Amino acid sequence: MNCPYCEKEMKKGIISGDGRSRVYWKSGEKRTNFKDKLGGTGILKAVKYSLAVFEIEAYYCPKCKKMIFDTEVS
Repeated sequence: MNCPYCEKEMKKGIISGDGRSRVYWKSGEKRTNFKDKLGGTGILKAVKYSLAVFEIEAYYCPKCKKMIFDTEVS
């Protein structure tokens, strides 16, 4: 997927969190593991925390610092 802002290739990854710690994004098909969390890799700073566990497929543009993910509100 190309970024709608700069047209560069975006990185596919997973946004994940468990309600007890920060929310993370990791490139690829697997969510952030314990080693990534210890190193502080992929922490999302603009996220509000909740008590629910979640995992969302998302695309990230390192140049624009934008993320895109599909959602539905009911």
